[in-house]
Amino acid sequence: MIKPAGRIRSGRRAGAGEPDGSVRAVRRAFAILRAFRLTDRSLALGEIAQRASLDKGTTRRLLMTLMREHLIDQSAETKNYSLSLGVLELGAGLTPCDDLRQRAQPVLAAIAEATGATVFLGVFHDDAALCIGRVDGGQAIQIRSWSIGGRIPLHCGAGPRVLMAHRPESERQRLLAQPLEAMTPASPCDPKVLTEILAQIRERGWELGVGDVVEGLTSLGVPVHDRNGAVIGAVSISGLHSHIVEGGRPRHLAILQRKMRELANAVG
Repeated sequence: MIKPAGRIRSGRRAGAGEPDGSVRAVRRAFAILRAFRLTDRSLALGEIAQRASLDKGTTRRLLMTLMREHLIDQSAETKNYSLSLGVLELGAGLTPCDDLRQRAQPVLAAIAEATGATVFLGVFHDDAALCIGRVDGGQAIQIRSWSIGGRIPLHCGAGPRVLMAHRPESERQRLLAQPLEAMTPASPCDPKVLTEILAQIRERGWELGVGDVVEGLTSLGVPVHDRNGAVIGAVSISGLHSHIVEGGRPRHLAILQRKMRELANAVG
């Protein structure tokens, strides 16, 4: 639930420091940037203000600043706002996932060629599954549910649930205690059911997601380990159910597991 924005106290500057040492204006600017999602990349002023828990005046001023920094664009026709290509420049210096992403790219491409499915590489970030790698397969169907840089809730989709299953126990309990929103009617949102699902994932080493991110699409996910056995990511494939599952079993599991062993040796 979105909380109403609080009023700025008289005499206090909008960019003033917070008790925790952070700068309010910077936090608000990031709240605006995070308002944009895969499903609605173009937003009106009022929607951005609501999602960022800010009043429209403050939101407009921050949007103007972000536009001058080439991080936000505004449509001349609709007057809606969207993220600018300048956001990509910020990601150019990203280093923590660079090694994994670069070493995984040929593996993802090989999986896409062998299965014909769209392949994703996801990592845990800020209580969500962040896509850092993607290769489209040869299937005619186009999958737009998870682009590079996109976030998906950890309880939705095979890859995200694999990530969630391998978080520390205390962290899993914290995540399960948070509100769990459904992406489709098939999204598992009951903490007790999810607890059983996550235990099963850890036991068998893979997960299926049937219509729980996009209705009509099925995903198969497996963990990415480093040489020490720690889970550092998840690779998943997605496509029509008949292409991912056959006779109640995942069709391409052996390919994914073999490629994950290769990737573990490459990552180190």
